[in-house]
Amino acid sequence: MAKEQIELELLNPRGEIEPPPILAPNPRIKDLAGKKIGLYSNSKPGMENFYAAIDQLLQKRYSTVTTFMLKGSFEIRDEEAKEFASQIDAFIYAVGD
Repeated sequence: MAKEQIELELLNPRGEIEPPPILAPNPRIKDLAGKKIGLYSNSKPGMENFYAAIDQLLQKRYSTVTTFMLKGSFEIRDEEAKEFASQIDAFIYAVGD
């Protein structure tokens, strides 16, 4: 009696996800003098004190720097990033908790 040959195909239930494109960061700003710096906060306790200290340090070292408080959630959405980019030269992102 001849045995039948059975062929099975194994499928991965996780599927395949294309990785997002890898983007290089923008070049560093050579000097902060006269620049507009956004201070991004997720509004957790302690963030105001942290950014007050950062603002003082920036003002002491670069008297012509201007800082802006930017508030939002932990993750910055694309629309927010575009809006922020139109208003500032650089930003500092920190999360309090």
